[in-house]
Amino acid sequence: MARLSGSTGPGGVGLRDVAQGWRWGGRTLVPGSAEPHRVPSPPREFTTSWARTPAARATRSAAQAYALAPLMRSQLSMSVYGAEALTELPGPAVFVANHSSHLDAPLLLCALPPSLRERTAVTAAADYFFGSMWRAVSTALVFGTVPIERRGGAPSTTPVDLLADGWNLVIFPEGTRSADGMVGRFRFGAAQLALTQGVPIIPVGIRGSYAAMPRGRSWPKPGRPPVTIRFGRPLQPRPGDDLRELTGRTSDAVSRLLDEDATTWWDSVRRPADTSGAAGTPLSGTLEGLPGTPGTGAAGIARWRRVWAATEPAEPSGPRSPWD
Repeated sequence: MARLSGSTGPGGVGLRDVAQGWRWGGRTLVPGSAEPHRVPSPPREFTTSWARTPAARATRSAAQAYALAPLMRSQLSMSVYGAEALTELPGPAVFVANHSSHLDAPLLLCALPPSLRERTAVTAAADYFFGSMWRAVSTALVFGTVPIERRGGAPSTTPVDLLADGWNLVIFPEGTRSADGMVGRFRFGAAQLALTQGVPIIPVGIRGSYAAMPRGRSWPKPGRPPVTIRFGRPLQPRPGDDLRELTGRTSDAVSRLLDEDATTWWDSVRRPADTSGAAGTPLSGTLEGLPGTPGTGAAGIARWRRVWAATEPAEPSGPRSPWD
């Protein structure tokens, strides 16, 4: 018995040896390198259908109207253009906006007419917003979020089902928030939904949210920084459109709205196209001669210059466009 109490000489057995040789937790004796390959089971999609029940929708409408909207307007100087004409939409639509801040989704929802807002869901990254239970439940209840995979996982059928059921969708096709305030390359998800479901795309330009609350901040900067939300003319899928062409048209429309807000509608439509944009199609919105506009054609400009331009407070916009 004395030999089991600690280190021993040759041939002896100590407690340390016993502990090292014990298979804690019922582990198999077969080492991991020799185990047969097992196909990992796909992750289960977080169910959000409960967030679209009558009770949840009533709770969300009250939270957005009496808590979220007043909070946004108390912390930010919001200007909304083009939302009046959205009430004439004949059916569901996909709202596509640039994305540079966590403010973008609440800003867009608060800018929508109540009749549209109550049947609008926001697509959100499954790996971030649905990675924990409290974040998934809170965002689904307050914002009506639905998960989408942005890392090549199995595509969710929820967005398609929602459009078929008459719901609108908010999609940020860049896939993540901009690191420098500039508009990134658009992915094809929004265009694919529009083409397969036959719904229009509503381009949305959000300007000033990066300056108000960039990455790294959890609350808007003090002083009620100005932000602008501009809704553009609906883009209807045309016969013969493919994913690349419709994605390019959408990205171009969002960039033009940002140009329009920084200058005027006339200047934005006259701006020369920049073929360095998303999907290889002409895009406007470069930084040349247009400080403060988070355009898509700024790839050749130093990152510090892009960040500096994007953090400039949004100045009052010029004359309103004919779409307003």
